[in-house]
Amino acid sequence: MRIKITDEQSGGSKAIIHISILLAVAFCVGVYLIGTTVLIAKDGVTFIEFAKGLETSPVKAMNSSHQHPGYPFLITIAHKISEVRKDDSSIQSWVYSAQAVALVFRLLAVVMLYFVGKKIVGKRFSFWSVLILILLPNPARLGSDALSDWPHIFFLSTGFLLLIWGAVSRKWWLFGLAGVAAGIGYLIRPECTQVIVFGTLWLGLQVFWPGRTISRRKAVFAFVLLVAGFLAVAGPYMKLKGELFPKKQLVEFTTNTQLSEVSKQKINIYPDVYAAGFAPSDIAGALGKLVQRVSETLMWFFVPALLIGAYEYFRKRDWREPENFLVIALIALNVLIMILLYCKFGYMSRRHTLTLVVFTIFYVPIGLDAMASWLDERFSKKTNTNFWFMVLLIIGIAICGPKLLSPVRAEKQNYRDAARWLAENTDEKDIIAVPDGRISFYSGRRGIVHNDRAVPKEAQYLVKISEDKKDMPAGEEMLRMKKVFPVEDKKSKFTIYKQEL
Repeated sequence: MRIKITDEQSGGSKAIIHISILLAVAFCVGVYLIGTTVLIAKDGVTFIEFAKGLETSPVKAMNSSHQHPGYPFLITIAHKISEVRKDDSSIQSWVYSAQAVALVFRLLAVVMLYFVGKKIVGKRFSFWSVLILILLPNPARLGSDALSDWPHIFFLSTGFLLLIWGAVSRKWWLFGLAGVAAGIGYLIRPECTQVIVFGTLWLGLQVFWPGRTISRRKAVFAFVLLVAGFLAVAGPYMKLKGELFPKKQLVEFTTNTQLSEVSKQKINIYPDVYAAGFAPSDIAGALGKLVQRVSETLMWFFVPALLIGAYEYFRKRDWREPENFLVIALIALNVLIMILLYCKFGYMSRRHTLTLVVFTIFYVPIGLDAMASWLDERFSKKTNTNFWFMVLLIIGIAICGPKLLSPVRAEKQNYRDAARWLAENTDEKDIIAVPDGRISFYSGRRGIVHNDRAVPKEAQYLVKISEDKKDMPAGEEMLRMKKVFPVEDKKSKFTIYKQEL
């Protein structure tokens, strides 16, 4: 007896195979990077300390931190799970918990992004685009660090996918679920609010555009559910903080007459940045920095493919189709946010541009396919586009390989050496003056971060990373300093002093 397999069943089986391969690759890369990480990011220390505070006093921790509580809350849960088998509250157990959360949500985001790509470019190109994203070094490292980027991307992509499903299937209640996803994502990163913006723009188009695909009444109901779902989750935190975007308020250095711990934090969040402006030259500088950051993340090799693929895709499609409209809205909004960020605060990192890379990566395989067709016409006697596509793909992966497989922050091994020495040779009550909070964090000691030449008097030990003699303590201070642990590497001299009080 023959069993007839429908196209839907075949497509479902292929999707399962695609997702299984993507998850296996992402998992192996993620575990390798966690295992070889020398030092977590600076923000990782902030998130872990926040998570510790949530265990003892949640409300106080949320009121005293400029970060949103979602990712620290997930770290707390992961740490409690890890303690079920072994009672371990060591620093490293907290670090692994934070990294594990980032990796788990990177894996979940891979699944969501595959379905987003399937809706936009089809399952074949979706598979290749997500595979490329998995193997890009910078996004991979963020997915194995103690950072909130991939938990944020997961909820953003989930909300985005629900918007597409709701718009295509005309099921207005799916917009309510998109609002809930956006609300949960907001508790991790405020940027997840953009799901509400995309949904509002699409529903507004349905209200005012004569060629609407759903009725005005359904559009209004969908909008109400979208906002209600978001506020039901994010509203309590907004009320607690008294602001719609409390983290951004802190970055903007709002005036506060009371010198609280929070106001101290907001002064020091980005101490080395400068404020630009909104002149044409500043906007041009912002666009230049945006191109640079996106190109760096794409390892430069995939940039031509992205541009060619986006051109090939959009020139053949109607921008009013839901998936196209929402992607265009996402790109436009994130470009605007990056310009505002750079013009107002003078900085833009690859972490800020990650969303743009993630949601435009789907056009890279289209561009590679177009480039493969061009190569095939000129160098092949018979049609063999797939061969050239794989050649280009392998070249790109090979370019990513060395950086992808290099240990995370291996150049900062001396930070861990100093932390180990402090942990073994100082008292738990000692205060350490450090140029980077990760040194005192890994040592399990209370630290005071300082970047100037003045030595905090309350500190028993001082850690100095100096490139020349100008960075050493002043002559008067040296009288009460005793060198106890010198470390030298190729780039700098690293010394720990004991302060003789």
